[in-house]
Amino acid sequence: MRLQDVHIAGAGMYLPPPLTVEEAIASGQCDESVRTETSVTSVRVAGSLSAPEMAARAAAEALGRSGHAADEIDAFFYANAWHQGPDGWSPQYYVLREAIGTDIPAFEVRQGCNGVFAGIDLAACYLGASDERGAALVAAADNFGTPLVDRWRSAPGSALGDAATALVLSKRGGFAQVLALNLASVTELEEVDRFGEQLFPPACTVGRVMDHRARSRRYLESFETRMPPIVTLTPAATVKVVERTLAEAGVTTADIRRVCHVNVSDSYLKRFVFAPLGLSYETGTAGFGRGNGHMAANDVFSSFVHLVETGQVRPGDHVLLFGTAPGQSIACALVRITAEPGWEIPAEGR
Repeated sequence: MRLQDVHIAGAGMYLPPPLTVEEAIASGQCDESVRTETSVTSVRVAGSLSAPEMAARAAAEALGRSGHAADEIDAFFYANAWHQGPDGWSPQYYVLREAIGTDIPAFEVRQGCNGVFAGIDLAACYLGASDERGAALVAAADNFGTPLVDRWRSAPGSALGDAATALVLSKRGGFAQVLALNLASVTELEEVDRFGEQLFPPACTVGRVMDHRARSRRYLESFETRMPPIVTLTPAATVKVVERTLAEAGVTTADIRRVCHVNVSDSYLKRFVFAPLGLSYETGTAGFGRGNGHMAANDVFSSFVHLVETGQVRPGDHVLLFGTAPGQSIACALVRITAEPGWEIPAEGR
């Protein structure tokens, strides 16, 4: 989808303190195998700070950097992948109250690790539906430090980290422009992330630990000597979605300065992302991601905020944002940096 007048006016994130692999091994949380399986050096751990509280911090930072007043934000979209608070409670309204304090519509987005992409898509449509609407806030946050998650073993090829990110999208301008965005589904791979588990009752209601790694292993083993569809379908879907996005944005792979992606193992990224696209692994953000862990919907956009804050992208640069999520969902956006944001980088939370 080619986007018109969708700009990123402000961006923020909250990254809690890191827990290093060495510290985790010493405390018995994991063993040496985590280094080769996940490629992480540390993960972000929020402790008792809830996901909505982190989201409110990131959202307030994004709003403060955007040049928009709180009453200029017309809608809020909040993405998350793990439990947020009391069952039956809607966390987006807490974040809305704490970060903005106005009575605009607020929506929870459940698109797994591609939640922010979905939020941008929905926000762009919402803003485009009326000339009276000018800006929207998109945020994401998760805290995986709960009894039903083993952050070192629950996800294949990754260790889970906690974080929050936020973007203010504006029709009047900003430091970057979203030129095109696409989301697609690979429905044949729907069963990968539930393989071998019953649908009812939901696992969390009976105290069962979330274990994507075990489900994925059972899925792969079920094919015995045959090639699992995930091996061929994922790269093909990646290429299709990215090529469509680049064509709609009017750029080629040669124009891409940097790539922001999910924080998973180097082997996965090289095989399923960079090799199919013919892009250099060095254009990615794995160096930053290794110190954070896989932070669900926050991976891609925290890396984007990091690139902007540290001056690694400049006006005129094109940044490819790429994500995957259970389902299987493929998401891609092409962003052009249009101005120097001039932000001060806070010491806290980085």
